[in-house]
Amino acid sequence: MNLEPLETSSYLPIVGLIIIIILFTLLRYFYEKLVSRLYKLVSLERAGIQIFTRATLLIIFNFVVLTIFGLLNGKLFSFSEPRTGMTILLVGIGIAILVALLSFLALKAGYGGGYKVLADTPILDKGLSLATFILLAGPSEDIFFIGFAQNALTPSLGWGAIVVYLVLFVAYHYANVLSGVEKRQEFLGTLPVRLMVALLLSLSFYLTGTLVYGFIVHNLVDTLSYVVLMVAGRPKQAAAG
Repeated sequence: MNLEPLETSSYLPIVGLIIIIILFTLLRYFYEKLVSRLYKLVSLERAGIQIFTRATLLIIFNFVVLTIFGLLNGKLFSFSEPRTGMTILLVGIGIAILVALLSFLALKAGYGGGYKVLADTPILDKGLSLATFILLAGPSEDIFFIGFAQNALTPSLGWGAIVVYLVLFVAYHYANVLSGVEKRQEFLGTLPVRLMVALLLSLSFYLTGTLVYGFIVHNLVDTLSYVVLMVAGRPKQAAAG
């Protein structure tokens, strides 16, 4: 027996899926906060170790979520659509350089005080932080927000899944303000650049069906920004010495 559903009822599965995605996003947020609490309990104060282990634990969480929802497959991590991927990478390189330049100017102007503490860490911590940005920055975020959230919604919403992803992206990163890492004015000032990067990552997946090109762009953006942070922090350290 095949009953035709009411037209409005077709939206119910989509709404339900969005609610589930929001709940898992909150779960991921509290999971990340729990990791930070554990660092305090064990008196782990090394910034580089914290950044590296947090990214690793988040990647594990992301893979668990993909497995639960049956979204884990090889294509997510393949180099499919190489021509489109190469275009994305070229655009991403340009954006990474632009973001690094804007970050340098912002740091020199006195913004981003919450991140400058990273410039004062020992060499080992800097090395671990740099390794995290080079290898883990993209996977720690994009596997969940794009590989899970956008991927789960794309069959039903098409490009509308990109909009949902961007909303989740902004809401999640606003937590930097709530946790005191950056000021509200700083968050709003960097939001256009963040959205530009996020949109490119989202479009990369939408056009190619793989996360790999987005990983490369994301890692490059964060790595160059971190290098700029080290460079921008150096004159003040030299002056203090």
